[in-house]
Amino acid sequence: MRVTLISFLLLVLNSSCFGQQDTVEINVTDYGIHPDSRVNVEPEIRKLLKENRNARYLKLVFPRGRYDFYPNKDREDLSDAPVGIEIRDRSGVCIDGQGSEFVFHGKMMAFNVQNAEGITLRNFSIDWDRPLISQAEIVGYSDTFLDLKIDKNEYPYEIKNDILYFTGEEWKSKIGTDYNNIFNAGNKDLVYETTDNPLGEIWNATAELRENGLVRLHFPLERKPERGTLIALYHDYYITDGIQLMRSSRLWLEQINIYHALSVGVGASECEDITLKQVNIIANEKKNRVFSTVADATHFNGCKGRIVIDSCKVTGAGDDFINIHGMYAPVVKVLSDHEVLLAPNDRYIGFEKGDKAWRVDTATMQRRQILSVAKQEDVSKGYRLTFTENITNILKRGDLLENIDKNPDVEITNCQVMKRHRARGILVTSPGKVRISNNYFNTAGSAILIEGDRTVYYESGAVRDVAIENNVFENSYTSEWGEGVITITPSITPKDSVSPAYHHNIRITGNTFKHYDYALLYARSVDTLVFSSNKIIYTNTYPPFSRKVNVYLDGCRHVTIGDNIFDAAFPGKNVRKEHMKETDLKQFGSGQLEVLR
Repeated sequence: MRVTLISFLLLVLNSSCFGQQDTVEINVTDYGIHPDSRVNVEPEIRKLLKENRNARYLKLVFPRGRYDFYPNKDREDLSDAPVGIEIRDRSGVCIDGQGSEFVFHGKMMAFNVQNAEGITLRNFSIDWDRPLISQAEIVGYSDTFLDLKIDKNEYPYEIKNDILYFTGEEWKSKIGTDYNNIFNAGNKDLVYETTDNPLGEIWNATAELRENGLVRLHFPLERKPERGTLIALYHDYYITDGIQLMRSSRLWLEQINIYHALSVGVGASECEDITLKQVNIIANEKKNRVFSTVADATHFNGCKGRIVIDSCKVTGAGDDFINIHGMYAPVVKVLSDHEVLLAPNDRYIGFEKGDKAWRVDTATMQRRQILSVAKQEDVSKGYRLTFTENITNILKRGDLLENIDKNPDVEITNCQVMKRHRARGILVTSPGKVRISNNYFNTAGSAILIEGDRTVYYESGAVRDVAIENNVFENSYTSEWGEGVITITPSITPKDSVSPAYHHNIRITGNTFKHYDYALLYARSVDTLVFSSNKIIYTNTYPPFSRKVNVYLDGCRHVTIGDNIFDAAFPGKNVRKEHMKETDLKQFGSGQLEVLR
């Protein structure tokens, strides 16, 4: 109880932006930082933070207005990219924007919070006048060309040697350098059953400027879009996060609109206790944009404690709304009876002295022994990890190690996850307590994806306690990203009816599915799965495109289905199972499903 009370008080402290008698509150105008000046405020803010470094609690207040940030290349030694506001190696800092617009220029990070604790960011927006994404309207096409209407003031471009280049603040990009997506003209949703680069190899197009000011691109179209369709053209990928949180604790973000970022909107690595409340990663509708971030709206890697995401909204993101996971560390070589060599990895979250590690058997993806870490050292070919135990006949080349201590509890509530962004809604793999409730999903791909990967990204966190309850899923899964409205697809593939399951204890109860197609749930390798007391309503909004199975089970154990209410018109009302015993599926009450053979 005492720990819970302390945690609660610390959260209240953060959310109130401090109120102690020893809080140093500074109005930035006292330091010559004035709104709407259009000058670079970064140097003065850096100076202000430095001069007040010894304040126990520091609150910076920005009177409402516009503040511009430009890259200061002299600071690149402190982070991977120039930063607008950097809070590093300190505690008790609150940035209160009072509704201000923070506008950034060129290739830079908005905020970097690193090795810090008790940090609050609140009440401002983040945007770029010239984003690293360009937008155009499709006004004509044939089998061999595409006509685009481009606002040259918003998205400057030039045509040289028959090639279309977009230009920005100290950058230049050929069309289609990375990928593009298309959006309906009316509701700005991603086009039904679309993919990345849906029109074809636009990056190989030759360009010409037409007499009416349109840009014609010559290339074979693979798909014919409706006139008026909007296209977002991405010029780079994973440059730098908008708000980066690293190795920090007690972080509170609230009332923030992120209209653009050059990678992830909010990215956190190895942090503890994070709250996002009314943090919206959304397209700037005042500028008629359909895009927001270049990559994920939010991404959490190797965090612990609690992650709370409440009353947030996403539109226009270049990838998933939320991705929460750890990282597997592949064992390259056993060096001694206490040491192993781990493979290098750009996203490696590492081990610290005293951390606990699961040994994960690669063939079955099962967690086995628990080992204690004595130390970790960086070496030229990866990381040398030393254990307190003798690992002879325990660890071998090819095994995976998973950090037990870097796995959070997760609570995601009252969020709006719209079809106006690429890919999926919530991705979560953590063995902590996970609650996803009272959210509204209207996604292009799967609304929820629970995965686990041993081959590509090595994202870890086989779940053990997940409740998905009281959510509304409306016409989700209209594009290729996923296998159903809710998708559970770890990379392990069951071989037979006795293969051990990867995930455990997932309950999907009390939700409302308003759906146009069959595929509600696709689940692979789950032990103890419940799908009950859900209401399923047929919408007929789109033509169906997925497999004609409502609930698809592969290698699942102890599955319970019952008391679901289906519209009479809803197609299927069925379940298919593979690699399962007859006793692994039990149905009860109303709404029982036909078992397909």
